[in-house]
Amino acid sequence: MTEDEIVDRVRAYARAHELPPPAPLQAAAELEAIVGHPIPVLLRRLYLEVANGGFGPDGSILSLTDTGEWYSDEESLLHLVRGWSPTSEPEVPLPLHVPPLMTLGCAIWWHVDFSTPEGRMWGWDPNGRCERHRFFVERFTLVQWLADWLEGNRTFPEPPPVTDCPDC
Repeated sequence: MTEDEIVDRVRAYARAHELPPPAPLQAAAELEAIVGHPIPVLLRRLYLEVANGGFGPDGSILSLTDTGEWYSDEESLLHLVRGWSPTSEPEVPLPLHVPPLMTLGCAIWWHVDFSTPEGRMWGWDPNGRCERHRFFVERFTLVQWLADWLEGNRTFPEPPPVTDCPDC
C-alpha cells in the first residue's frame, strides 16, 4: 500500500468516525523542535491533512494537540513530549526522538522513531521484561504498520527473545 493510498483510506476513516480536523502547522513545528527531528512524512501528512489523532488501531493514535478527546488516555502527543526533559529520570530513559504514538492498554505502547525518515516503529512492554528490555525496535515501519491496520489487523509489539538476561 502506498502512502497516498494510506492517506486516502485514513481520510475515509476520519470522515466515518467524525475525527477532529487536522492539527495546526505550528503544532507540528513545535513537536519537531522539541524532538529534534522532523515528523516522519506519512505521520506529518496524516496529522496536517487528515485528522488530529484518533486513527490507527483501535482509533487510538494520540492527537498532536489537545482536541478535547483523549486518544490513548493522554491529552496529546505535544503534552507528553513537553514533559520530557534531559533532567527528568523516568523508570527507563526513553530517547526523545522516539515518542509514544498510542497505547494498547496494560502499559503497552507503540512508539515511532522520528530520526528515521520512514518512521521505524518501536514497542514498549514492561510486562514480564526487565528495565533494559522493555523498549525495543520493531520489525516494521509506520507505513507497514498502518497498512496492516487498514487491512484489518491489530498488531501488538513483539519484544525480541531474550535468552541471556537473568533479569527478564
